[in-house]
Amino acid sequence: MFDNIKTDLGRLSPSGNPSARTLLAGLLSQGFQAILVYRFFNWLHRKRLPGQPLRFLLERFIEITCGISIPACCRIGKGFRIHHFGGIIFHPTTQIGDNCTLYHGVTIGDSGGSGNAATIGDNVLVGAGAKIIGELSIGNNVIIGANTVVTKDVPANTIVVGSPARYLPRKEQPEIPSQEQSVRVDPVRVMDFRGTYKGGGGPDKTVLNSAALHDPEVVDVLVTYIKQPNDDEFQIPQMAADRHLNYVDLVDHGMFDLKCLLQLRRLLKKNRIQVLHTHDDKTLLYGVALRLLSPRLRIMHTCHSHAVYGRNTFASSKEWYKFKIRKKILLLLMKCHHKPVLTVSENTRQRLIGGGHKPADVQVLHNGIDLQQWSKQDAQPVLRKELGLAGNQLLVGTVARITYDKDLPTFFAVAQKVVAEIPEAVFVIVGDGYGDELERARVEIDQMGLSDVVRLTGHRNDLKDIYTSFDLFLMTSLTEGLPNTVLEAMALELPVVSTNVGGLPELVEEGVSGLLASVGNVDALSGAVTQLLSDEKQRKQFAQAARKRIELNFDFSNRVKGMEDLYIRFAAE
Repeated sequence: MFDNIKTDLGRLSPSGNPSARTLLAGLLSQGFQAILVYRFFNWLHRKRLPGQPLRFLLERFIEITCGISIPACCRIGKGFRIHHFGGIIFHPTTQIGDNCTLYHGVTIGDSGGSGNAATIGDNVLVGAGAKIIGELSIGNNVIIGANTVVTKDVPANTIVVGSPARYLPRKEQPEIPSQEQSVRVDPVRVMDFRGTYKGGGGPDKTVLNSAALHDPEVVDVLVTYIKQPNDDEFQIPQMAADRHLNYVDLVDHGMFDLKCLLQLRRLLKKNRIQVLHTHDDKTLLYGVALRLLSPRLRIMHTCHSHAVYGRNTFASSKEWYKFKIRKKILLLLMKCHHKPVLTVSENTRQRLIGGGHKPADVQVLHNGIDLQQWSKQDAQPVLRKELGLAGNQLLVGTVARITYDKDLPTFFAVAQKVVAEIPEAVFVIVGDGYGDELERARVEIDQMGLSDVVRLTGHRNDLKDIYTSFDLFLMTSLTEGLPNTVLEAMALELPVVSTNVGGLPELVEEGVSGLLASVGNVDALSGAVTQLLSDEKQRKQFAQAARKRIELNFDFSNRVKGMEDLYIRFAAE
């Protein structure tokens, strides 16, 4: 809002730079008074904040004193100017681009009381008494003469005069710089903001790799992480250094650390951040607080996963209600972010819509994979040698944080059933937990008598070599977004067996690049694993189809370009 008002004021100054004198002139101008009231209530409208009855009173006051009616739901770009007041009426669906100028007596309305109003481009001048009627499109750099009645689309760089209107090519240079001349020169300044522990997970690969691959002339990224004070195994700084990123991290001491919040605010100011991009529950909360401290900051959020569990998942009613309250708070915080909220899969999008978000406010931007980095070239099956596997042994593996969501008890049960039919099969879990999850998993494996069947490696960074060691990738998760680990496995030509959760059906083509089964269905999962381990030809077919699927639909460069377009869009609003 403030950036738009500043640009509006700049239109009143010969130099284009607003000053105290320009502000005084604007406050005395009835046209600018109407714009100011519109900007404020449009801001409230976009934020879905209550404005009544003040809005009704001020809009009626402006209509009476200035003769100007601009509904708050209209969409008007920056640099808007009303030269002379009086007789100006906008339909609520009116859309106007940047640097447009109106004189008195202009009407922008629908066609006979039905339909929408016009969409007007950038650098358009509308003369006194002109009428723009109906749901039509007016291009950039158009001049509409006084008393002209426009009822049809107007191409760019055109002069429109008369009633009925006549269209003439515009040869002279426009008074205001053209769209090409006013394209953003400076890159959008973005803080990519995330919190994690130890070596992070899939979303961290997305954050770090995106920052490394963005065009620096388009987006200038400061990667910012918060970490817990006792995390001595925090590996994100080295991962950022390896990618030569502009990186900083802060210590977060609790549920809401005021010191951390103030440090973040200083970082935003020092780096002149325009867009704050949050990626998890904690940064979602900090994002809303930072927006309150810095109203001009644009905040966007990517929801990487949104788990939905039933009552039977929890040991007590208290835990169940805590989970439900937490989810409601997260949904509310997302609604406080600017729109659209991003998700990594259509499944996650539908979950947010089911939680109360409007469909138009949630947009999918699928995860992707760097096809050059994630290829089998130069990869070595190091894990087979480390585990001492014989040539005839088959390795089924997964790469995952050891958390409840990954449902490792089902993974163990599947391993137990498979080795009963294929004794030469070996299973491995690559990953770690936050606390003692790894040791507790070892105890469970011992108790099931699977110490020689299921191996645990802990956290590893040499993932290309790890995946290349597998014959099959197995995922038994209870919930997912669009998991990076499956993207990586498929890019490295691995067939996949997985639970049918989250965005997996959007990624794995059933019966083509993998096999899917319902959550917790040990028989179906073990049957799928046994089927593929017993059929080398089918494994190779699935492996080739998996790589092709990634190449055609999940190239990371497409995701980076899509994100850059969104950053530009957010910064401009």
